[in-house]
Amino acid sequence: MKLLFFILPLICLLFLACEGETIDPTRASKCIRVTADIEGVKTRLSGSTWEKDDGIGIYMIKSGVPLSNTALAQNVHYRYDETGIFTPKNESQAIYLPFNGSNVDFIAYYPYRALTDFVIPIDLTVQSHQAALDLMYANNVTAKNMTNPSVNMLFSHRLSKIVLQITHYRNIDLSELSVILTNVPTKASFNLVNGTLTSSPETEDIALGISSDGTVAEAILLPGSDLSESKLWFVIGDNEQVYQSTLPATVTTNPLASSTLHNLNATLYTEEEKALIEPGSITPWITPPSETVTADRTEVAPPAIKGSISHPYTVIQAMEAQGKNDVWVKGYIVGAFDGSISKFVTDTTGQVKSNIALADNMNETVTSNMIPVSISTTTLKNALNIVDNPTNLNRHVYIRGNLAVYFSAPGLRDTKEYLFMD
Repeated sequence: MKLLFFILPLICLLFLACEGETIDPTRASKCIRVTADIEGVKTRLSGSTWEKDDGIGIYMIKSGVPLSNTALAQNVHYRYDETGIFTPKNESQAIYLPFNGSNVDFIAYYPYRALTDFVIPIDLTVQSHQAALDLMYANNVTAKNMTNPSVNMLFSHRLSKIVLQITHYRNIDLSELSVILTNVPTKASFNLVNGTLTSSPETEDIALGISSDGTVAEAILLPGSDLSESKLWFVIGDNEQVYQSTLPATVTTNPLASSTLHNLNATLYTEEEKALIEPGSITPWITPPSETVTADRTEVAPPAIKGSISHPYTVIQAMEAQGKNDVWVKGYIVGAFDGSISKFVTDTTGQVKSNIALADNMNETVTSNMIPVSISTTTLKNALNIVDNPTNLNRHVYIRGNLAVYFSAPGLRDTKEYLFMD
């Protein structure tokens, strides 16, 4: 799949003119207008179209000069809106063509993130949000200026993808299905200066992103990955039915190629105690051959994916796993923090409703053994805060969110779900 960006100049102009140059008011009215078409395969579980607030980062550099700190515009955040165009998130940071008519080149990537240099870190351990992993890159636009302002940016995928279309022989409910792929590399970095990807050799097991009805499972993977030792696991419910399969030769004979999507059809056969993966298509870009594989039902326990709801992090483990997103953490609600990590409180008649303190021990009082949990959303705040819910103290709870610093300490932020275990 490739993205074709049409960047048409019509922007409120930030003049990059030479000192003393006369300003031409007819040029000053032109500004950049960004639209995008998506062709080919799906980029996310929900479909193949842009979603509101999808963001790209754009750099503008002097023509023929490598990307560096001298870039005329650096990592400017443009977002997709409901009108079908991309606009700068902050108008004051919008990109403007040089008023003096000099030539410029453009480099851009998707999805946008805050960067401290020109290297994008990649972590594929959490696959639940495919769009956030789908790295794309464009560097085809060169020698543009005020007299030749039409900028057409062509984006291409820089990672690989596997998509499973899943059905059950008896059409049973698959909403509690999970799919695990073992022994895959998940860490890498992408250099925006030269468009190169550098991968780490370490491997781990990952849970694929899966649709709510369990019929589609997806994984974005690193090109160059050797999947010859990897296995696919299909798990229904709490290990109620477990199937295991090797991958077809189309994805194991050679390392994964960049910009390639492997489409596989998996059918689970309960009565025959096997799963059948039938020939599927591999969407161009690259078209290797396909083949049929079967997965036999097994009583062997599937791999444990740390941070999943079936294998949540403990509080101590969560402290060590900071930076992981969309994971589950389990612990006991032992209090809250009144504005800082040094002000631990258990007073249920106070005013602290924005956070709770989570610990592995129900009676914990040492703050270094706790993590602060942000509960800023209304739903979670109403359910979890100890002021409105004094009986929450000492309750055992699972909470899903992002492991990140909170109150200057290892914490859990952007919380999304909770589940009391008592």
